[in-house]
Amino acid sequence: MDNNFFALKALKIKFRYIVAVVSAGIACLFMVAFPEIALLSAQKGIAIWANNILPAMLPFFICANFMNGIGITRYLNPSCFAFAMSALSGYPMGAKVIGDMGRRGYIPGVECRRLVSFCSTSGPAFIVGAVGASMIGNNTSGSIIAIAHFGGAILNGILFSVLFSIFSSDYRHYNRTQKRKVFSTDFNDNYLEAFTNSIITSFKSLGIILAYIVMFMMITDILQLSGILDNMTNQYYVGLLKGFLEMTVGCSAISGTMIIPLAAKTIGCSILISFGGLSIIGQSMSMLEGADVKFTYLLFVKLCHGMLAGGLAYLLTEIIL
Repeated sequence: MDNNFFALKALKIKFRYIVAVVSAGIACLFMVAFPEIALLSAQKGIAIWANNILPAMLPFFICANFMNGIGITRYLNPSCFAFAMSALSGYPMGAKVIGDMGRRGYIPGVECRRLVSFCSTSGPAFIVGAVGASMIGNNTSGSIIAIAHFGGAILNGILFSVLFSIFSSDYRHYNRTQKRKVFSTDFNDNYLEAFTNSIITSFKSLGIILAYIVMFMMITDILQLSGILDNMTNQYYVGLLKGFLEMTVGCSAISGTMIIPLAAKTIGCSILISFGGLSIIGQSMSMLEGADVKFTYLLFVKLCHGMLAGGLAYLLTEIIL
């Protein structure tokens, strides 16, 4: 039994290695064969990052890192703090806050997994402004998406909290004995040094986000160039497929098609924003490193969030639009 277990584990590691090598090789070949498209993909990704992500998230990243550095977060309610920072700043701030608390020992891994079910959200400025007003061109639609998105996050949190309380003995034990426990005291009382470190850490995190945006922008362009998407006649499904990879690209594709009704655009964008796309999930996993949250779990959590938000958006469009 032990031999089979280790053999299976070695096979999984080998498979992941092969996938990583093949993927990197394909990306290199694409950049050599189509340098103009690769350059354009990188330019589009950098433009999105510089114009939207960097100015919106840098202050929140610095603030969160500084509070972690001087130990303030030890005394804050983890659920409220993570949800507030995520809702104000957007992806992947919630994952960043949860990852920091998990790595510092403020909360155990089981609580990190519970928090990520509802503290991984987009920001209202992106939802209402960028998607509702700019892409769809309808403020009411943007408001519906925002309500469905945050409502879906809360419902998702309730759902997974109930599941954890039923099926996880670790979570039940944590509820009883650890919520008021003061954890590690590895904080910096030199505030200037802590602030400087928070700036350096913030730019490192934002650099990771930039890399993911450029990478997934390139993947969507490869799909477009390959002609795979040309065989799909339904533009709504094309937008959903793009959004499964990169949320912003998918929302733009759905919103920019005149033949798709307003209600369908609203529901589709609600699903994509709440799911986040593989790009956001990848960014979140980089922030959650060391917090005992697996990729498959986060993928399932975000799929549930997307479905719940889509259902709420459908109900709201039936009433309002």
